[in-house]
Amino acid sequence: MIAERARLVTVSYLVADLTTTTLAFVTAHALRTLGGRLDGWLGPVYTLDRYWPLLAVILPLWIIVFHASGLYGARSQRALVTEYARVARALTAGGLLLIFVIFAAKLDYISRPLILLFLVLDFGFVIAGRALVRAAVLDTSTRRRVLIAGGHGEVLAAAAQVDAHRGWGLEIVGLVSDGTWTTHGGSYAVLGGYESIPAIVQQGEIVDEVLVVPASRRLDDLKTLEPLFLQLEELGVVTRLVVNFLPQALSRVSFDELGGTPILTFSTAPRDELLLFVRRAIDVLVSSIALFILSPLLVAIALSIKATSRGPVLFKQVRCGLYGRPFTFLKFRSMRLEAETLKPTLAPYNEMDGPAFKMRNDPRVTAVGRFLRRTSLDELPQLWNILKGNMSFVGPRPSVIEEVRQYEPWQRRRLSMQPGLTCLWQISGRNDLTFDEWMRLDLEYIDNWSLWLDVKIALKTIPAVLLGRGAR
Repeated sequence: MIAERARLVTVSYLVADLTTTTLAFVTAHALRTLGGRLDGWLGPVYTLDRYWPLLAVILPLWIIVFHASGLYGARSQRALVTEYARVARALTAGGLLLIFVIFAAKLDYISRPLILLFLVLDFGFVIAGRALVRAAVLDTSTRRRVLIAGGHGEVLAAAAQVDAHRGWGLEIVGLVSDGTWTTHGGSYAVLGGYESIPAIVQQGEIVDEVLVVPASRRLDDLKTLEPLFLQLEELGVVTRLVVNFLPQALSRVSFDELGGTPILTFSTAPRDELLLFVRRAIDVLVSSIALFILSPLLVAIALSIKATSRGPVLFKQVRCGLYGRPFTFLKFRSMRLEAETLKPTLAPYNEMDGPAFKMRNDPRVTAVGRFLRRTSLDELPQLWNILKGNMSFVGPRPSVIEEVRQYEPWQRRRLSMQPGLTCLWQISGRNDLTFDEWMRLDLEYIDNWSLWLDVKIALKTIPAVLLGRGAR
C-alpha cells in the first residue's frame, strides 16, 4: 500500500530528475552559448556534442547524491520546504563533486559559468519535475480506497497513518471491528465486523484494499482470519496484514522471499544496498589514493621504527570485524616487543572500565611510538585493512576477541556494522567516557547511519587528530 505507492513515486522522481537534469544541462549550454556571443568576456564555449561525456558523468552522480540526501525511497509525505532544502543540499554536494572531477581530470575546456548556470537551472527544473510527479499521484483516478479492520486502538492508529498519506493517493472507506468493539470510530464510519467485509466489498462501497490490524499480541486472530483472507482472494481484493503481534524494538522490518516462501526480516543494521555499495566504493577509491600518496611517509615511518627498536615494523593483532569475523588488524608498532606479556602487570592502571584496556603514559610505548600515537600516524596501515574490506573509514572501532567475549548481549550489536578507522567515540571524549557510553555511542551511530553522518564524523576527526585525540 504505502510502500508500493512509495516505490511508484520513487521511480517517477528518478525519471523526472534525470529528465529535468538533462533539460537543465541542454538549456544551460544554449544560454551560455548565447551569452558568449553577446559578450566575449565569458570566453568561448564548445558545441553540445563535446559535453555529452560530462553529462554521462553527471546523471549517475546525481542519482547517488540525491539518494544519499534522502530524496528517494522516503515512505512519508515530506513538507515541500524540506524537499526544497534537500534538493539544494544535494545539488551543492553534487556540484562540488563535479568541480572536483573536472579539476582532477584536467577538463580545462569546460566552461565554469556553464556549470554554475546548470546548477541554478537544475534546482528549478528538478523542483518543477517533482511537482508534476506529485500532481500525477494526487490524480483522483489513481486513488486507492482502503477498508481498515481489527482491534479498536490499532484500527484508529492505522487510520491516522493512512490519513497522513492522503497525498500519496490513499483514502479510507470505513472501519471494521474485530468483535471487541462496535462504535467510537472517531470521524470514520464503523461498517460492521469481520463477517461483514465480503458483503461490504460486493454490495457496498468501492474497496480497493483491506488492511487488517489485529489487536496486539492476539495470535489467535490469525486462525479466524484465514477464511476471510481466502474469500477476499476470490473477490480479487488486495488484503494486507499488519504484523504487530511480533516483537520489534529497534529493528527495521522488511519482506523477502526464498523459493517463493515469504520471509519477514528484522534487522538493526543498515540494509540499503546502494548506499552501502557507494560507501564501499568510496573506501576503495580513497584508501587506494591515500596509500599511493602517503607511500613515502609510510616508508619513512617504517625505517624510523626499525632503526630505534627491535622487532617488526607492523603490529598485527586478530580483531573482530563484521558480525565478529576475525581479521588481522594492522598498525605501526608503537610498543616494545614484549608489550603483550607486560599487559597483565599493568592491569591496575587501566583507565577504562569494562573489558577494554586504556592507559595514558603507557611505559611499554617507545619514543617513536609516542610520537606516532600522538599524531595517529600509527593507524595508517589500516588503510590496507580498508582496501581489503576488513574495515571502513567510519564505523565502530574493531575490538580484540578477548574483549568481545566479555561483552554483554546488548553490546554485541555493535558488531553488526563494518568496523572503522574512526567513529563517534573518537570525537566524543575517548578515555573520558565509560565503556558503556562508548558502546552506546557505537549503537547510536548504527541506528542513525547515513553517508552524510560518515562525512560529518570524518570531518570532525581531523581536529581530533590535530589535537592529539586520534584513533586507537
